[in-house]
Amino acid sequence: MSGAPDAQRKASMADVAELAGVSVMTVSNVINRPEIVAEGTRAKVHAAMGELRYRNNLVARSLRLAQPRQIGYVLPAPDAAGNQYMDVFLHDLAVACQAEDRNLTLITQRDTASLITACEDLYFGQSVAGFVIANVGSDDPRPVELFARDIPFAAYGRTGKAFDTPWSWAEGDAALGIDMAVAHLAERGHRELAFMGANHASETMVQREIGYRDACRRLGLDSSTTDERIVHSGSDLAEGVRITADLLDSPRPPTAIVCKADTLAAGAVITLQARGLVPGRDIAVTGYDDTPLTSFGPVGITSVRQASAAIAAALVRLVIDRPEAPEHLLLPPSLTVRSSTDPGA
Repeated sequence: MSGAPDAQRKASMADVAELAGVSVMTVSNVINRPEIVAEGTRAKVHAAMGELRYRNNLVARSLRLAQPRQIGYVLPAPDAAGNQYMDVFLHDLAVACQAEDRNLTLITQRDTASLITACEDLYFGQSVAGFVIANVGSDDPRPVELFARDIPFAAYGRTGKAFDTPWSWAEGDAALGIDMAVAHLAERGHRELAFMGANHASETMVQREIGYRDACRRLGLDSSTTDERIVHSGSDLAEGVRITADLLDSPRPPTAIVCKADTLAAGAVITLQARGLVPGRDIAVTGYDDTPLTSFGPVGITSVRQASAAIAAALVRLVIDRPEAPEHLLLPPSLTVRSSTDPGA
């Protein structure tokens, strides 16, 4: 290809990328997120767009109104430990759909083959415009199968290939969230931390562990990254109770516990109170997702809050707009501080 499209067709994003000497993703970023692209690169891309008379798929976007009014949501498999965050996310996803004059169709999670068949029937039968899938695992086959069939979808979460995947995804910045929790504890004088909930089956959970390790190293908390201080576990409350007891009984008990989920943090608080320890004053505890568990009872749990509504809105937009180049979005979380990290509690 010479960098110029054939006379019979309009310029594509790939044509712009080739002429400008950049990647398709860079062109997409210039259009959608120009603030993250260097000024010189933006100038080259804009010059190429002008030369090719490229317009960003406006006609395709105008066809949105011809799409089915339903967006399918593949419900995650039931979680025996419960998942209050995903309950909140489902509500936010319904609100995001309504904001775009769409309705949400719920699809029960099944084995991959039957799930993909159901998605094919719904999409090619013109019952839905596309799908949102959640709880994406590191080696999740669902996005691979949907992409191979050219079925529109957006993934809540990334696989192990992350930014190299040819489909769009959005999620909270898990590494940043845990980093914020570690920095908060370090500011309060904690030097001996532990991380509860390492799990390599999910790329999101891997990112939370990476955020913990990187923050500890940056802050000089190397003793907090030893094997005995990073504990693999699920997310149920009972594991939080048990693991906290093990940490307190270890030769070098931590002064603060960073948990990958609020359920684990609630279990930690139960163990501390059972031993006559005051969360915050004696041992600090942080959770993740800022679910109602953090405000249940006399101890408020400091927790990382995901931008659930913004994530839901981004996923709905990705399904409706079907961007020519995949978008990979990391939305920043925030930290809600409560008494579980207050040394004066």
